[in-house]
Amino acid sequence: MRTFAIVTVLEGAVSGLAEWLAFHRAVGVRHFVIYDNGIDAEAAATLALHEGLGVTTLPCPSRLDCAPRFAAYEHFLASRARLFRFAAFLDSDEFLVPPPGRPLDGWLARIPTHAGAVAVNRRAFDTAQPAQPDPGLVLRRFPRALAVTDRGENRVVKSIYRQGAIATIRDPHRAALVQGEWLMSDFSPAEADPNRPDAILGVRHGEIRINHYPSTALSQAAGPSGDGESCPRTQSWIGPMLDEMRHLLAFADAVAPGTAAQLRARYAGVPELARPVSPQEHRLWRLRHLHRPRAEAAGRFLQRKIFGAPRPW
Repeated sequence: MRTFAIVTVLEGAVSGLAEWLAFHRAVGVRHFVIYDNGIDAEAAATLALHEGLGVTTLPCPSRLDCAPRFAAYEHFLASRARLFRFAAFLDSDEFLVPPPGRPLDGWLARIPTHAGAVAVNRRAFDTAQPAQPDPGLVLRRFPRALAVTDRGENRVVKSIYRQGAIATIRDPHRAALVQGEWLMSDFSPAEADPNRPDAILGVRHGEIRINHYPSTALSQAAGPSGDGESCPRTQSWIGPMLDEMRHLLAFADAVAPGTAAQLRARYAGVPELARPVSPQEHRLWRLRHLHRPRAEAAGRFLQRKIFGAPRPW
């Protein structure tokens, strides 16, 4: 069984999609389930390039009783959730950020067995006034977080759910648990705010945080955040993310030159991406992202045949 997946729904032009995927690969996410709700050609080409890199792209289902996003989440719970021990339902403007140098797999391994969901604090970043002209990377354009009091934005949480802990999801922040307990990301008990169903009392930063880069309209409504703070945690992951992007471009040069040219043009303002990767490092990257997942899938198939499907709890 795979450990963790990020589930998201994309539509239209998705700015920074390659950066979003590379960042999460750098922090230890190996599987993505992405629902296509009408993305543009550039985003479709980027997803096609990632087919062998842990990204599964599915058409977004259509239902009359709920919005496309929740129809996609319900589809995942019904058809794909059994493949993963944990899943997070994020948007493409949300980055799941662990502490510097501490990838997600170690934290996931320490989630207590009685936890049905882990609430992760979300910190909003000010996208109203970029710190510098667009250099190609979202994480560099908007380095300052909104102040904690701004619009209550920083009391919102998203959750990482254990397989079998939820049967349906109509609230992206806090779905009703059918088994297990709510914990914070430092594994202390989570207490809901009775006045705001999407917020948590006694906000703690915890070990894991979500950086949210909201739309320009929302950020302008909130106003500029001169009293915000920079995020050294995020900056510490930019180097590993750029390494992932360089390897992705080297891979794309070989398998999809047209997509590689599009990505290089989009990130022309990032000079680090022009640095070539060594053949040995790229072979190790391919082994980690292309060949090891296939070997693990074969091992899971044999395990299911011999021992049966594993129990989620």
